[in-house]
Amino acid sequence: MEAQDDPRFLKGIEEFNQELFFECHETLEEIWLEDHSEDRKFYQAIIQIAAGYFKLQQGVPAGALKLWRTGLEKLEPYGPVFLGVNVDSLISTVKNHLARLEADPQNNGAALLLSPPTINLIC
Repeated sequence: MEAQDDPRFLKGIEEFNQELFFECHETLEEIWLEDHSEDRKFYQAIIQIAAGYFKLQQGVPAGALKLWRTGLEKLEPYGPVFLGVNVDSLISTVKNHLARLEADPQNNGAALLLSPPTINLIC
């Protein structure tokens, strides 16, 4: 089965897009634990980005910044599209949120929670 056909992968993307970031992390972690190929870093990147948004939801912007940075570092080699995911779009949005939070750490990222990213699948 191709990764993008794995129901867990599609479920994790759906959870991310519904802002269920903790659940997304848990779902994709199942695949990450089983996969020992180079794709493993792709899953880890999405997991870290989702965990970053979860930290932001919890009011821990420092955790969000750290997780976004490490997630972006792992995700960048997979652009522009990987496993049907529009990687470039996700990277662009997360980088924008990272810059905004770094520029104004006092607001705890409240404005960013109004417009979290979505993962766009390209079929």
